[in-house]
Amino acid sequence: MSGQLIFTPCPGTKDTSVSEALATLRDAGAVALVTLMPEEELLQNEVDLLPEECQLQGIEWFHLPVEDDQAPGEAFSTAWEANRDRLKELVNGGQKIAIHCKGGSGRTGLIAAQLLIECGMSMREAVAQVQALRPRAIQHPAHINYISQFDKKSPNAR
Repeated sequence: MSGQLIFTPCPGTKDTSVSEALATLRDAGAVALVTLMPEEELLQNEVDLLPEECQLQGIEWFHLPVEDDQAPGEAFSTAWEANRDRLKELVNGGQKIAIHCKGGSGRTGLIAAQLLIECGMSMREAVAQVQALRPRAIQHPAHINYISQFDKKSPNAR
């Protein structure tokens, strides 16, 4: 894997505007943003214009919704299947991808680990790398149970 994953809180929620936060990510080299917050959560946090802001800044936007403190469900699975190959292409092509949920740890760490596994890393190594950056990531029982399904499976099993 030659790309990089950037873990970030939701752009526009930490005393900066969405456009300022995206400009910072773009300046850090991010070419894509993976949003894990469902639509309702984006609306509640007044960041529902993320797709438009990404387009204005030349950042490719992916919406892979996961409810807070839950394992990924049907909406995530559908979006993952539609976008997995493109995300892997970006990572394997040496690009930087920013991933966020609300705070940048729980769901972010979980899906970052899944992407690392999809790119060929073992489940244990992926979890260890994520937790080295975000020690509280992949601690929720639903997240542990979800990521455990990738243990000892081939990277393309899911």
